[in-house]
Amino acid sequence: MKPNINFPESVECYARAQNYDFQLVVDSNYSCHQRDKFFRRHCVVSHILPHYDVLLFIDADHGVVNPKRRIEDFMNPQFDLTFYDRFFNWEVMAGSYIVKNSPYSIDFLTEFANFEQKLPKGAHGSDNGAIHIFLADKIFPGNLEVDTCREIYYKSGNSDDLAAYTGCIRGVFGTRTDFGNIRIMKKGTGWSRDDWLTSGLWNPSRDFMLHGWKTKQLKDSPNETLKPIPMSYDQWYNPLAGPILVGRCFIGNTTWSYSPRLLADKRQLDDALLDYARKVDKEKAKILGRLPIILEKT
Repeated sequence: MKPNINFPESVECYARAQNYDFQLVVDSNYSCHQRDKFFRRHCVVSHILPHYDVLLFIDADHGVVNPKRRIEDFMNPQFDLTFYDRFFNWEVMAGSYIVKNSPYSIDFLTEFANFEQKLPKGAHGSDNGAIHIFLADKIFPGNLEVDTCREIYYKSGNSDDLAAYTGCIRGVFGTRTDFGNIRIMKKGTGWSRDDWLTSGLWNPSRDFMLHGWKTKQLKDSPNETLKPIPMSYDQWYNPLAGPILVGRCFIGNTTWSYSPRLLADKRQLDDALLDYARKVDKEKAKILGRLPIILEKT
């Protein structure tokens, strides 16, 4: 799990400001032998978790923009694991979750890490795809609708098939968010969202972390006024006005300097994201039309 430059500085400084422990880990230091690095990381989390009461796992392209927010804002002791809906599609996010130290959580993560042995031969989306059938089997064991979605998963041949499969699973989940030991937070209510959805614009009243901070995709923010509309998903702008000096980060220091170009009105952002959510819902309805075609495959 090689870090990106902006990820560790922003997250480590945030952790210091809020008096959280911060670990940037190398998976080779753990007895995790999964071939797929995306499954291996969940094994690593299962090894670290016993040392904490609760852990927030984020993958290497998340960054903190609002250090005043607390992780506790998104925690509920009722649940062992908390996931959230990705915004730009109908997937459950596999690259970040809040997990409580419990036998259930450790078993869940260990079993999920080993799910790489059960992947379809066709298009599977690694852990992003697998998390859906894995969650469905945990939440609805023996469910016939889940079995139909499973058949679609194992017949998936391309990204459209995979999207239809995840839509099938989300149809089984319905509009619920609470599933016994597991919670899946609704779109826009989680602790992170993709940066490109609003052209890098954000607001401290609604945003905590942003996702998609890959160093090689960092671009200079343009001089013209930006609008909260989607841009290319393979680029992002740095919302910070200067570098983060971790040595100057201490408990209670949550005053960061930001690029004024990327600070936007909360209502405009909310409206833009709501419009995008409506678009995603329509796309999901359309892609589900592929289900009969996939099921006919031999």
